[in-house]
Amino acid sequence: MAGEAGGGHGVPLSVWIATAAMMVGTVIGGIGLIEWVWPVFWTGVGLMVAGVIGAYFTHMMEVVSEYTPAPVREIEPS
Repeated sequence: MAGEAGGGHGVPLSVWIATAAMMVGTVIGGIGLIEWVWPVFWTGVGLMVAGVIGAYFTHMMEVVSEYTPAPVREIEPS
């Protein structure tokens, strides 16, 4: 399932690409906001929105291990 996709930490590569798009969009938007270059800011916002849409279609929140139930381990009596 998720571990078979070849991504790091058992997450598919598509989830990493969506995460990278959101991170790059945040950095570009922040630089545009600091420098008061509005086209750069809106380009960053567009990348962030594209990353969010990508995360939705890759079912990111279902794949992330923090939000999936952990398997129950049986403890052997000593």
